[in-house]
Amino acid sequence: MSEEARPAPPGAPAPRPLLRRQSTLRDRLENGVEELHRRLEPVLEAAGSAMDELSVLLDPGAIDEALSKHKPPELAPSPSAADAATTAERKQEDASLARVGGSLIDPRKIMLQDKLAFVFGVANVCLTAFWLGRWPQTYYMFWLIKDIVLFSLRFLIYKQQGMHYMMLEYCYAANLVAFVYLFLSPQSAVLRRFSFAIMSGPLMWSIVAMRNSLVFHSGDKITTLMMHASPALSAWCMRWYPRPEWTAGMSPEQLAEWNSASWPQMALLPAALNLAWVTVYYLVVFVLVNKRIQKRGYQNMFTAMVTRPSARKSTLAKLVLSAPPPVQPLFYLCIHTFASWLSLLPTKLWFDSFWAHTAIIILVMLVAAWNGASFYFRVFAKQLMKEQSERQAAAGEKKAA
Repeated sequence: MSEEARPAPPGAPAPRPLLRRQSTLRDRLENGVEELHRRLEPVLEAAGSAMDELSVLLDPGAIDEALSKHKPPELAPSPSAADAATTAERKQEDASLARVGGSLIDPRKIMLQDKLAFVFGVANVCLTAFWLGRWPQTYYMFWLIKDIVLFSLRFLIYKQQGMHYMMLEYCYAANLVAFVYLFLSPQSAVLRRFSFAIMSGPLMWSIVAMRNSLVFHSGDKITTLMMHASPALSAWCMRWYPRPEWTAGMSPEQLAEWNSASWPQMALLPAALNLAWVTVYYLVVFVLVNKRIQKRGYQNMFTAMVTRPSARKSTLAKLVLSAPPPVQPLFYLCIHTFASWLSLLPTKLWFDSFWAHTAIIILVMLVAAWNGASFYFRVFAKQLMKEQSERQAAAGEKKAA
């Protein structure tokens, strides 16, 4: 009897198509009710395919990684090179690429996704500029919509990549605190100063410190920039163009208090949020779930900024790694807290002066644009060098022939 006609042993599971992708949800339901499994299979396959496409669209860095590692069949590495690369990390990377490699290395899909992301990125900048000029009093509503959409997509992507613990960082908590003020208690003078200092201090200066870039075709870079730039722009709007209903019914004394700020109010009280976040973050990430993170190879901001091989060359990483290993996470958080406090010191200047506040906003946004320009031209330069190298190699082959 031929292999194709040979019946499967009794009780053996039905053969699965070799090329069909298996989604996480389908794996979880694999031992469930067979009839429910059969009904859900088409839906799960469609959702898995859509998520793969969305991940590539919002994370073009994955495209670069796949293209840099993909080899045509005729250029496959020699057996000796393959033996030298058989480490656990390489196997995991190869398996990850194999699952989505087909969609990553299709030039037509890459070009279409980059074009769509670029269009959406430009549209976002244009709409932001229009909203700030036309309805500055309600810009925070536009910011809320972007937060909900982009943070939801980022969580889905980061969850697949084992990076979801990075969304416990200070900037996400600061975004939430700002929304609490803007939507629940905009008449509070205390919360107004508190939120303004956070939005115009740590969040705004993160654009410079973290080298946020205005890269239109990268959903991940646009999300990171939005997370810091939108609060800074909202602070400018809420300070100089508040909604009329926020001050309705206030006495002259209350209005004067609402529009005033002192150095301690702007530099000391908002620092309490960072101290509270540091305490909770350390207990959660480095105590409660630390073993889980290490066992599963998950990333957090400490691993991304300090322990990752590509980050060890930075001044921050060298400084943190100079401390004894048990206290390195705490040392990193202390540096983070001190830097956040320094960014709070000039916020009273922005609160008191429209022109100083406007000028610093423009300067910081120009830094983001400069970082984006540097990224694009660095990519173009690499592409040009690659093309020149290919031309030289082709010319050499012709001469040899």
